[in-house]
Amino acid sequence: MTEEKLNRRSYTSPLRRQQQENTRERIVESMAAIISEGRILSFSVKDVADRAGISYGSVYRHFPTRESLLESLYESAAKILGQSISLTSLSLNEIPAVAERTVAVFEENATILHAFTMALAASNVQPPSRHHRDRKYQQMVEESAPHLSPEVAGQAAAIICHLHSSLTWATLRQRFGLSAEATAGALTWALQALIRDLTLRNEE
Repeated sequence: MTEEKLNRRSYTSPLRRQQQENTRERIVESMAAIISEGRILSFSVKDVADRAGISYGSVYRHFPTRESLLESLYESAAKILGQSISLTSLSLNEIPAVAERTVAVFEENATILHAFTMALAASNVQPPSRHHRDRKYQQMVEESAPHLSPEVAGQAAAIICHLHSSLTWATLRQRFGLSAEATAGALTWALQALIRDLTLRNEE
């Protein structure tokens, strides 16, 4: 094989890479829409292809199994959550304000994050990023309220982590019908009240 043919075969243009990325995003968004409709346990790769308006083969080239499709959803959601909920260098007292901003990010990416939340609940998947967040909340509580017993600190960290999550956002929005503004207000109030209580206990 000539050097020219080798170069031509190995070359991938920026435009082609962008087209591939756009197709992947379209596939993930289509799957998220299907899951958001309540079809987490019944959708197929063909269903996603039909919703995306592309061939089954195109979907299969990117995601050969239903499981790989779900993994891509977790990755997309984790990227969104990682960009919006960076706990690095945060103190416990800053969490309520961050939670209010996080609700806005959830709203901007509602379909994917709702589908992600449903998929996690249905499959009981525990992404590594979730364990990292759990440990970070535990560390913040222990540093802010060192007087608490390990058991109580663990309880407080669990509640704070749960309040500041896509699951609580989705529950308040869909089950209870709160507006985005009311959801942000409720989460901020609940977090402030809990953190204030922890602080007061620390001063006693």
